[in-house]
Amino acid sequence: MRPLRPTSARALLALTLLWVGAGCDPVADEPAPPAEPVERPPEPEPARKPPMPEPPPMLDPVPLWDGGKSAREVDAAAAMAHGQVIVDLGEAWTPYLFTEGPGALPADAPEDAEPEILTNGYRTTYLNLARGSFPDDHHGERAKNDKYLELYGIMPTLDLLRIRFREAKELGCAEKVDITALKEFEGLITYRSNDAARKKARDFLFLRNQVNKYLEKQGVQDPAELDREQLEDREKDRLKRYLRQAPDWYAVAATQDRLKCEGYFKDRGRPVRGALDWTTHDALAEFERRHRVYSWGYLGRDTLKVLRMDTLEAERSAVIRVLTERAIHASGVIEDGSILPKRDGSPRTYTGADGKEHEIPNLVADLEQRVIEAFGLQTPESTLAWLEGLGELPVEGHRYVAIQGPELPEYYDGNMELTLDYDRGDVWYDFPYDTEGKQRAQPVERRPRVSLSTRYLGKRVPLARFGTTIGGWRSEKINETVMWKYKDSPIGSRVWSRIVASPVWLPPDSTPPRDLLKRRRNRKKGEPRYQINYHETGPSYASAYGLVAAYHRKYMERGSGRIEIGGDEGIRTHGSVDYMSIMRRHSHGCHRLHNHIAVRLMSFVLAHRPHYRVGQQPLAFKKTIEYEEETYNLDLKHGGYVFELEKPLKVRVHEGRIRGKLKEPIPFGVPKYDSEIGAYVTPDGGAVEVRGNQLVDVPMPVPDGGVPEALTDSITPPPAPPMLPPARVLPPAPTRKNTGNPRIRGRSFFGKPES
Repeated sequence: MRPLRPTSARALLALTLLWVGAGCDPVADEPAPPAEPVERPPEPEPARKPPMPEPPPMLDPVPLWDGGKSAREVDAAAAMAHGQVIVDLGEAWTPYLFTEGPGALPADAPEDAEPEILTNGYRTTYLNLARGSFPDDHHGERAKNDKYLELYGIMPTLDLLRIRFREAKELGCAEKVDITALKEFEGLITYRSNDAARKKARDFLFLRNQVNKYLEKQGVQDPAELDREQLEDREKDRLKRYLRQAPDWYAVAATQDRLKCEGYFKDRGRPVRGALDWTTHDALAEFERRHRVYSWGYLGRDTLKVLRMDTLEAERSAVIRVLTERAIHASGVIEDGSILPKRDGSPRTYTGADGKEHEIPNLVADLEQRVIEAFGLQTPESTLAWLEGLGELPVEGHRYVAIQGPELPEYYDGNMELTLDYDRGDVWYDFPYDTEGKQRAQPVERRPRVSLSTRYLGKRVPLARFGTTIGGWRSEKINETVMWKYKDSPIGSRVWSRIVASPVWLPPDSTPPRDLLKRRRNRKKGEPRYQINYHETGPSYASAYGLVAAYHRKYMERGSGRIEIGGDEGIRTHGSVDYMSIMRRHSHGCHRLHNHIAVRLMSFVLAHRPHYRVGQQPLAFKKTIEYEEETYNLDLKHGGYVFELEKPLKVRVHEGRIRGKLKEPIPFGVPKYDSEIGAYVTPDGGAVEVRGNQLVDVPMPVPDGGVPEALTDSITPPPAPPMLPPARVLPPAPTRKNTGNPRIRGRSFFGKPES
């Protein structure tokens, strides 16, 4: 059928009637009359879309990095709203604590008054050390010896890391170092002495020589293939000793090969092959400092982890650590996965506004992965290429870039109610030495910890948990005599009212004089043997308070919620250069943290707590020190850089678990044990013992030398010799006979240089 044409209404009606009348008769095939043309209205022109408005100009455009390249520009001023983190890649970066900024204006200041920019006295020193530049002062003298300062809280700059990376790449020996023995080794090797190391090496070489003879005699290649039935009892014993010592020898030998390749034996002399002598021990400690390994120069788990890495992979790890630390400070997060899981092992959660439980994230690990992905740091090669692509980094410049940050939990609501809780762990008040001056066992299963938390919707949310220290038995000068004294960490509630960057410690009169002195290097004729150790007082990364300190103060809270600050007991939470003392030894009552953790924690508090800058503390502290008939003058002219919290932060120190017989500290001092006399000798020449919480007089021991008993009453006990502070736990540097090898005699990380 052809298609119908358009028709008028009248024609259509006629056709319909005709069809009905015809019934089933077919319709005649006649052409339809032509239809009248219908005029259509003209098509309307499509509406034009209004032009898109130009985007507003960016207030602060920075490149956004993604997938190893700069993808586009974003506005740093709006970065937070878009979940982006602004990271400073410049050489002038420091943590917030060492920045400079405006101080608070007085209440009566005119409206057009400009606040004073408060300079930070330690900032220049921090930046010099971060760049690997050693100032010509006591800061540079110490840093030149320590060499690698990341372990002490001074983060190296990207330009310095780039230089190290280039040098590592040029090491032709790195690929030749066989670290198979390190990958197979699972033990712990510690330094004892040079003599012990030499003896151990000689014994092993003898055993290896003997075992090689057994192999040759039986015609086998591997000691495991030896037929022991063919060996005599003495030979079996030698084989057994060889198999026991071989993993140690080959692990140390592989370590020495790597240390030699990377230049750690320079100026240290020749090590004892296959044994952890002083030279290897000291070089290994420097290796640990470079790679932020917390150890004593021993071959153990944490050190092995890095030794097993490819040389360039270890350098890549350093770049990632530094960039992640900058991103942590820029984003103001602290959750690092350190909080304890629930009792059933499941992750800790918080209750959200939706009433559901949400896992507390590890934002530090998340940031690290985002740093790797944004900058393309998946391999050593891509990491070095990225560093080279940065081009010149001006010494005094900043270079801001953006990366996509992690999604922050909802408890980051702009009003974080932070609290710190200190668990003192296992506490021993008992005197730690017996009647013969030998140390008593006082095992500690629960170490002290400090936990940071916030409150959200009325519930506590744990954020992070760090190892710390508490007080214990320490040396203190009492009536001009150095004695033992228990230094307590008081329990109860206190507040932080101020945080001080690059703090200065003012030594009390009870400080043993030797603690404030150090041996004079390159001493000239007529000069005193010692000089003031300003690293102990600060400001210094190696000071008693480290890079930053928060002051614990008593307080009283009024009904209105206003907090009145009370007395200062001398307790601080602070950084520490003595990183191996954290969780292993006691303090004088303060709570020590690793320097980089202290900087991270207190920067986090300032990022989420209203505060203002007070600036550099003026100081005029002088002290005369008498030691070994010499006089030394301590003169401190400046204190630390102060940040004052508008609302003090509450902290709580919990009692912990009291071990031993005594339930309270002994309030008196105890004389040091005199090994020559064989007693705890008091300044007046008497002898005493500690019995419980009492100091009891005892008879002076009778000198052993065949003196008739009748004459002992007339013998006057010699006066107690000057007492030195207790020796460090770390082993002393050995002495060595002169072998004719010229050696550079520099201060060792662990003590005196070898001679």
